[in-house]
Amino acid sequence: MSNEKDRGVILVVEDSITQAKRLERLLTGNGYSVITARDGKEGYQAAVEHGPSVVITDVMMPGMNGYEMCRRIKNTPSTKAIPVILLTSLSDPGDVIQGLQCGADNFLTKPYDGEHLVRRVEHVLKNLELRREGKTQVSEEVFFAGQYYKLNADRVQIIDLLLSTFEAAVVQSGKLEKLGGDYRNALEEVKRVQANLHTLMETTADAVVVVGEEDRVIYVNPAAELLLDAFASDLAGKPFPIPLEGGEEHREVVIDRPGKDKIVGDMRTGYCTWDGRQVKFATIRDVTEMARLRDLLKAESVTDYLTGLYNRRGFFSLAQNSLELAARMGFRATCLYFDLDGFKRVNDTLGHEEGDKVLKEAAQVLRETFRTSDIKGRLGGDEFAVLMLQDGKGESFDVASRLEREISRVNDTSGRDYRLAMSMGMSEWLPGASVPLEELVMEADRKMYENKAARKRAECGCASGG
Repeated sequence: MSNEKDRGVILVVEDSITQAKRLERLLTGNGYSVITARDGKEGYQAAVEHGPSVVITDVMMPGMNGYEMCRRIKNTPSTKAIPVILLTSLSDPGDVIQGLQCGADNFLTKPYDGEHLVRRVEHVLKNLELRREGKTQVSEEVFFAGQYYKLNADRVQIIDLLLSTFEAAVVQSGKLEKLGGDYRNALEEVKRVQANLHTLMETTADAVVVVGEEDRVIYVNPAAELLLDAFASDLAGKPFPIPLEGGEEHREVVIDRPGKDKIVGDMRTGYCTWDGRQVKFATIRDVTEMARLRDLLKAESVTDYLTGLYNRRGFFSLAQNSLELAARMGFRATCLYFDLDGFKRVNDTLGHEEGDKVLKEAAQVLRETFRTSDIKGRLGGDEFAVLMLQDGKGESFDVASRLEREISRVNDTSGRDYRLAMSMGMSEWLPGASVPLEELVMEADRKMYENKAARKRAECGCASGG
């Protein structure tokens, strides 16, 4: 577009300051001078005072609207020749009739294209002289949109206005056609995305479950059918067997399958929109083998590989938990410390293989002597410890006799040339005590060595005073 000055003065009547500024920048950028007014009354006064080349006005404005302002301009001798362009949405067929009735010269649909608006102004200005020379006023009555209207306008004005309306319709038709093409392309893209998502859902190794009200199943993918050992048709509409808590969640679940092994699943849950409504969903990954290996590693980390009892780490961890339980419940606790007599001689003379056999037998003796709930561990070498909780009195004093009976049974059936023997020490923990577990074990260890030394002195006849 040319940027020459003095191409004409344009009066812009627009109640929106933002729209008025946009029009002003557009028109001044194309060489026109611009006057602005904020409503129909102010616009009419500006038209009378300045006599602009063209008036561009919005239709819907507070107070005096664009139709009324145009009518007044056309009924005023000093301004009747000024072309008026109406900015309208043309959403109602009556807009055309109102434009003809008020004497408007041209329509421009909103939202408008800047370049198209400038071309429309140039077209109006070029036709201005032709209309002045060939003006022929006519009065016609027309039937339009179910009503009769009387029109007083010159033929060129009517033709120009109708042509602008037709042009607007053509422009809108082009936009609609483009929108239709865009819509079709978007629809195809949506279909492609849906197909891709469906493929992902159907082929992923993770189970996908969607549930609605009361956790009733809406959708399961093939992986979920396999995981749950059930067909989608059998699951649809029924409550999902695993409770899905509200909100996003990540937890491990155990899935029971009648007649088959249980499955451990890593489950993530959340909310999503499904068929226009909010639903819960869950993805479940089969981690059964991983869980088995994890539990195995966990057990190995706290278990003595040779005897199957807890190792030092496992014993102290579980014994500490047991002491905390005893404190809460008001129970007594007894710690017993054991050492194998003559173990070094067995290792040195018969070898480590025989020594390992003795350690295993000692561990079995402890298993048979103590309850399943008692914490039994090998703390290292040939040293063992047991922690017992008691809610009564006197139980710990039966341990020695039970231990001796079990050791005798093993010795009688082992077929060995030597006998298994164990030294024992014991310490007590009473409700309300603040003795740490480590001190409790050390006290039992100390007493075990005292007992061992006393027995050796008795065996060699060198006890004090003897």
